[in-house]
Amino acid sequence: MKKNQVKSISTKIVLLIVLIFLLSVLVILTAFEKINKKAFYSIEMEKADLVARTIEPLIALNIYLDMKDKTDQVLSQLIENPNILAVKVLKNLKVINEIRSPEYDKSIEESFTIKQAIHQPNSKKILGSLIITYSNKNYKELINQYTKILLIMFVVFSFIFTLFGLYVKKLLLPLRKIAKSLKEYSPDQEIKIPYVSQNNEIGLISKALNNMQQKISQYSKKQKNINQYLEEKVNEKTLELRKQLYTDSLTKLPNRHSLLNDIISSDDGALLVINIDDFREINDFFGQTAGDYILKSFAYKLNSMFNKKQNTTVSRLSGDEFAIYFTKKPSIQEFIKIAENLAANVEKMIFFYENNELSIRVSVGGSYQMENILEKADIALKSAKKQQESFLLYDENLNIEEQYKDNIEWVKNLKIAIENDKIVPYFQAIYDNKSDKVASYECLIRLIDEDGNIISPYKFLIIAKKSRLYSKLTKIMIEKSCKYFENIDSYFSVNVSVEDILNKNTVKYIKQKIKEHNVSKKIIFEILESEGIENYEDVAVFTNEMKALGCRISIDDFGSGYSNFEHLLKLNIDYIKIDGTLIKNIDYDINAQIVVKTIVDFAQRLNILTVAEFVHNESVYKKVKDLSIDRTQGFFLARPHDKI
Repeated sequence: MKKNQVKSISTKIVLLIVLIFLLSVLVILTAFEKINKKAFYSIEMEKADLVARTIEPLIALNIYLDMKDKTDQVLSQLIENPNILAVKVLKNLKVINEIRSPEYDKSIEESFTIKQAIHQPNSKKILGSLIITYSNKNYKELINQYTKILLIMFVVFSFIFTLFGLYVKKLLLPLRKIAKSLKEYSPDQEIKIPYVSQNNEIGLISKALNNMQQKISQYSKKQKNINQYLEEKVNEKTLELRKQLYTDSLTKLPNRHSLLNDIISSDDGALLVINIDDFREINDFFGQTAGDYILKSFAYKLNSMFNKKQNTTVSRLSGDEFAIYFTKKPSIQEFIKIAENLAANVEKMIFFYENNELSIRVSVGGSYQMENILEKADIALKSAKKQQESFLLYDENLNIEEQYKDNIEWVKNLKIAIENDKIVPYFQAIYDNKSDKVASYECLIRLIDEDGNIISPYKFLIIAKKSRLYSKLTKIMIEKSCKYFENIDSYFSVNVSVEDILNKNTVKYIKQKIKEHNVSKKIIFEILESEGIENYEDVAVFTNEMKALGCRISIDDFGSGYSNFEHLLKLNIDYIKIDGTLIKNIDYDINAQIVVKTIVDFAQRLNILTVAEFVHNESVYKKVKDLSIDRTQGFFLARPHDKI
């Protein structure tokens, strides 16, 4: 077998040195050539320019005195210069004198032109132009001579550097021999290094290499054991990291990465995504430790229900979300039955934590289609939660993807409306039921779209909250409403949410605008009773601060869902707006009448005024008055308008 030929590093060093020197010289000489070429050319240009400037006054005088024969005489003398090929004089862009050298046709390609303006004597007025065609012949001869000198210098330098390179190679020859000796070195076999006896750097290197051989041999045996140990540790760590990458640390189930790998490696499967309903309440009520316990216990129970024999894999996707992937797809009927049984069985599960019995409910979304299977199962899960179903199978008719697109479009429209000042207040009158006069106005938010349509808040407020634009809308309504009523002698109300109240920046802005427009005695803040008002301590701080400024407070939508009279006692409010769901059918709904009567009686004892909203016809309006509600708001009396 033919051995690979060793390439001498000394040869490379020599070649590199010679090459660097030659390139350096070549660059320097080339630079000198370029510089001097330019210098020679400039000299020739200056000579031609000097000739033009020298004879220009004489020609100018002849032209001024209309002495054409004198001009011809001057040009004839000038053309005797062997470097001048042609001279012509222009007046009003027409040639009036021109003389050419006999060499003109032969040398015209190797020439350049100088143009000199001819000025009227003792004046800046231009009479014409002098154009001299100047030969490059002298310049070419200088360049040829200079190039020969540079070539000779390059050859001389090349020879010198070659000799220098050969000398360096000779100096490096011992190193080459030492390297050749080391070529076959092995820790198990000792080699003899030459030049040990030399009293120079080569000798020192040889001695050092011999000492190194001994130490390497000593460490070689130890190194083998260390390498074996490290290899074992690396393998252990690799397995551990791989396990961490594909395993959930809390439940020890496969994680999202593992599920995605299973999906990629499977030709045809089905997927269930499971979410524990209201899991946050467990964390908030019992603590995160209890929440972790529920997650681990649920993971164990879920894994026990679906084992490998059923060709399924149980995974934890995120916080309270799990997945069951069927590597072997069951029939669609069986798949639906499995999902429905799963949701039912989970409800029967009992978890014991510190002598407490806990139970959970789940929402399940399923996908029977392999394309984008995880995304589709997640869409089905969101639909199940929204529709309060225990299980939904992905179906194109769910239109969730269209809803996502619609949400994105609304966020875009909201941003455009904010930027273009298209968020405006509309004002709806609230009437006093005793005097039948306007008692105040509610400022209602509206959006004007690009086509000029007026959009009600029901279409965009939820989107605004989820896209973090809600606080901007609140600030716009506060600013515009306060400014509008600054010089109007009337009470007005503005809606604020608990989200606004908990936002220190928004509260600071509200105070600033109230003071700026001097409306603290006119403004009424309507707080939604259904929006987490149970955090009464935070709400109470806001209401107390506003009332200290002279503002008034109203609880909006009171009676919707889970109402709490305790709010009325703790928040020191001025008005209760009874929810429209109780008012709209109050003319014939006996249950609604009982609830409203209870609210009114309680409010009267606390000297709180009541307001009925959504009054849409005369019979409802009459019933509102019969129940002694203080004020009325609704389309029957007044619709919202952009002005009052």
